[in-house]
Amino acid sequence: MTGTSSKLTGAHRFTVGRGFTGLRWTDVATTLTPEARTFLRREFIPIAVETFSGTTADFWDEWLADERLDDLHGLVLVLDADGIPAAWVASNQRVFGGRTCFYANSAGVRPQYQGAGLSSAIWRALLTSAIRESFPRRLHAVMRTANPLVYGAWSAAAGGIANTYPSAGTAAIPESIRRVAFDVATDLGQQQRFSPDTLVIENAYENTANGLWAQPPTSDRTDIDEWMRSILGPKDAIVLVVIFHPISILFSEAVRVVRRRFGLASKRTSRER
Repeated sequence: MTGTSSKLTGAHRFTVGRGFTGLRWTDVATTLTPEARTFLRREFIPIAVETFSGTTADFWDEWLADERLDDLHGLVLVLDADGIPAAWVASNQRVFGGRTCFYANSAGVRPQYQGAGLSSAIWRALLTSAIRESFPRRLHAVMRTANPLVYGAWSAAAGGIANTYPSAGTAAIPESIRRVAFDVATDLGQQQRFSPDTLVIENAYENTANGLWAQPPTSDRTDIDEWMRSILGPKDAIVLVVIFHPISILFSEAVRVVRRRFGLASKRTSRER
């Protein structure tokens, strides 16, 4: 493990959990070294294909192209005790709808480690700093997703459906949110297949055979699973927009840190799938 992580210079190390090493790169274009890029292309691609079983090595090889990596605002990689990638998350900073937004580019947890709490830890590593940077303004976090687990987790993190678009059974989507989502679809080159009424992009994952997964993922919320199945085809996705209010989020984060340092953290865990 030491030999592997020593080659991945330029990253900030952070605590993830026993047996794992967290590495965070900011300003990826200048801090992600050629050695680290070579490591990702060799070790990361098989894990990504295992995690997203509907994808291919070519799909991820394109994702790891230098120009795509250089465009990232943040990258987090978690290594297990053997120095093998266990989880990752990547983000961009984009202006959508006239707002500076946190764009969740890609994230995954290797199947054998799902339920170990890695997902929340890696997102917190990038998102908390983005919320601090946006203070006192609200932070709009956006992503393209077809995963009900991802939808439910982000909605819960932002405080529920009042801060989540789209959502089942709610009023019309505000025009400001439509503009953000349209700009996301445009950035992806998929604006012609985007619906401003539902925020759905048809055939979003057109460069896969049958979508990202051999078997569609589910969450612990039957209502979310059923709603997403009702609006999405196998290759479709939504543009998810969630709004974070910095004061309440940073207060909650401060409480979490205090509880952890004084040994008061809850023993409850949540599973990824």
